[in-house]
This record gives sequence, structure tokens and C-alpha cells, in this order.
Amino acid sequence: MANTNDGKIVKIDTWSSDIELFTVPITVKKIVLYSATAGDLFYVEDKNGNQIALVAQTVSATTTELDFGDEGIRFNGLQVDVSDCTGLGAGDLAWIYLK
Repeated sequence: MANTNDGKIVKIDTWSSDIELFTVPITVKKIVLYSATAGDLFYVEDKNGNQIALVAQTVSATTTELDFGDEGIRFNGLQVDVSDCTGLGAGDLAWIYLK
């Protein structure tokens, strides 16, 4: 599979290398993580590498959400440094909902 961006939802399903999503300011409404294993961590960074969000999988084989409300939060770019994430691999998914 391959990471996709349809304009409102970014789906991440490939964890083999770092992922640059946006280099311009972007508003995020929600981040959802599905992981098969409790304890997996999904970090999101701004374009400068500052960690701005963390979703920690607390229960195996379910989704965990980080909701920023209807207005969302504006970040200066968006990327995923896969080496900072813990335990994510084949079959795990993340969705980033944009405003």
C-alpha cells in the first residue's frame, strides 16, 4: 500500500521511511491511530522537526484518537519521523484529518 492524501484526510500505512506531508502551515482537526499492539507510539512533527502531537495506542487492535476540535490547530508544516515512532509496521494505520 502507499500513503495517500485526498485533500481532507491523509492516510499513512507505510512506515519504512520518514514522511513529509506539508511544508506550509496546515490545520489539523484530528489524528487517529490504529495499531495491532498496545504501547505503540505515533509522533507528528512540524516542518522544523519539533514534536507537536503524540498518539499512544493504549489497547491492542483498536483506534486511538487525538481530537483538536472543530476548528483544529494550525501547525507550521507536518511530517512524520518514522524513527521516532515506536512499534508501527505492516497493518498499522494513521489518519490525519485536515480542516
